[in-house]
Amino acid sequence: MKKSFFKNLIAFTICAVLFAGFSSCSKKSSNDPTPSNGRNAKFTVTVTGAPASAYLSFVMVGLTNDPKDATVWKVNGVVQNNESSVSLSKNNFSGNTKTYIIESVKPLTAVSVGIQCLNVEDSPYKVSYKAEINGEVKNDEKDFTVTKTADFTHDYTY
Repeated sequence: MKKSFFKNLIAFTICAVLFAGFSSCSKKSSNDPTPSNGRNAKFTVTVTGAPASAYLSFVMVGLTNDPKDATVWKVNGVVQNNESSVSLSKNNFSGNTKTYIIESVKPLTAVSVGIQCLNVEDSPYKVSYKAEINGEVKNDEKDFTVTKTADFTHDYTY
């Protein structure tokens, strides 16, 4: 199952980068709702009660108008130097920190998010995900219960 997920994660990341590359090469039309200076993104992710066997993956990818500009995120207030993506896994949620706030530090022309939360045990856990683009809430999933039969798997493009 993990091997399949990593294949999907790699394919998702490649698609996001290609999409951003192709979309940045074209001219913006006058009716394009995306501001020419990009969009600001903020994601809040909380995981509570995940058992040791839980599989958690949150990946945020962002690109600016300048492909050389790789420093685009901060996590819980700390700038992630030279990183155009943020990846959080089970290890990030196993300590005291259960909530992460991921914010763009520059306007982004392309933003993609991939989430996969799986459970193989009878011990359910909760996942919350909130996405804000230019201050507007786009997704707000509160306390989704992940069980053996209900996973939390999503791919978003903003």
